[in-house]
Amino acid sequence: MTMRLRNTGLLLAFVLLACPAFAQKFIQLERANRARTLKFYTGEELTYRFKSDQMWHKALITDASMDSQRVALDGRYWPISDIEAVRLQYPGVLRASGPMLMLFGASWAGFSLIGAAFDNYPLTAQTAIISGSGLVVGFGLKQLFKHRNVRLNERRRLRAVEIPVSIPLRPGY
Repeated sequence: MTMRLRNTGLLLAFVLLACPAFAQKFIQLERANRARTLKFYTGEELTYRFKSDQMWHKALITDASMDSQRVALDGRYWPISDIEAVRLQYPGVLRASGPMLMLFGASWAGFSLIGAAFDNYPLTAQTAIISGSGLVVGFGLKQLFKHRNVRLNERRRLRAVEIPVSIPLRPGY
């Protein structure tokens, strides 16, 4: 019994002492004289454009190396300084407002046509104006808030960051 207890204690001690050190790896978009940054973590998709290429590429961030300032995009390492621009998506409410207004306009027109076919509901100019303006404004918002391109320069830059996360062995340390 004591031998089993000792072996269990030793196994537990080795497991606690040999805890692997984890690190958060991400790329952050910084602006000069601003404390707030935008972080792109490993495992996220990034839409970017290289300095030598005018095509936009979309790739998965698989790794970031802080010491060499390189990022692995779909498994290939690239210097961060080669990236010219990053494409950002707008937040959910702004992106969703355009399609919601388009759906409203189409629904208004559809229900008005159903009402006119079955309930003697008169189709007026107001019906066409409401459904048409919903469709047009919704399409305009969808095109306006599709994405935002951020060009990297001396005021905006990308930087690879690793933050080591270790599990403390004793509380308070």
